Amino acid sequence: MRSFATTIMIVFLCLSGFACKSEEKAAPQPPTVVKGSEAKVPEAEPTPPGIPVTETFEREPQLSLFARVASFRPADDDSEGLGFWTTYIDHIQRTSGMRPKSGRDNSNGWTIHGIKGLSSVAFFAPLAVKPSTRYHVSFDFKGDLPKNASAGIGVLEFKEFLWIGEQFTEELSKKYQSGASPGIAVKSKNDWQSYNFDFTTSPQSGMIHLILYRDGNMDREKPVFFDNIAVTATQ
Repeated sequence: MRSFATTIMIVFLCLSGFACKSEEKAAPQPPTVVKGSEAKVPEAEPTPPGIPVTETFEREPQLSLFARVASFRPADDDSEGLGFWTTYIDHIQRTSGMRPKSGRDNSNGWTIHGIKGLSSVAFFAPLAVKPSTRYHVSFDFKGDLPKNASAGIGVLEFKEFLWIGEQFTEELSKKYQSGASPGIAVKSKNDWQSYNFDFTTSPQSGMIHLILYRDGNMDREKPVFFDNIAVTATQ
């Protein structure tokens, strides 16, 4: 199972032309007109979740966080791989997530437990962004990480906002991914500390996945903790 750091490397290879080929986006279709009646006006798409956003896990959720395993969701025709993936996703959703008194100052927080047999466990939040724009990410983190393990927040960029509430397949990633930022990776035992980083979207970006992850050696008895996540535009 590939780690988030490996995913970042794959994205850079794709953008360099070594691993992926770009595909043209289908042109938008005009409204449907039915003869003998009034034109049917298409339903307006809901507004994608955007920036600025602050998640403290205290009230109504501001980030929609979806479980993620390794780099890609297996393709639909890979029944065996999809079966394993579904089992791991279900396990992550049961053991990790928002927990009372797991945040900073005994507030609510987001926890991620390690899973034996996996080298990467994560959650991602889709957010609409503007191309060629600089953004600032800040968060609080606590974790007791074993040797050869890391955890933190990173970013994957995509060409447009896709209403897909699960991890992308490799095919979708190759088609829509436009960039990546490694963000912050913590690699030691730390009590609560505040972290931040900046990233600039590519000229093609329309959406990011904000990735909360833990990679490497897994200690199932010692989860990592996230709190007070904020993303703002800086220009």
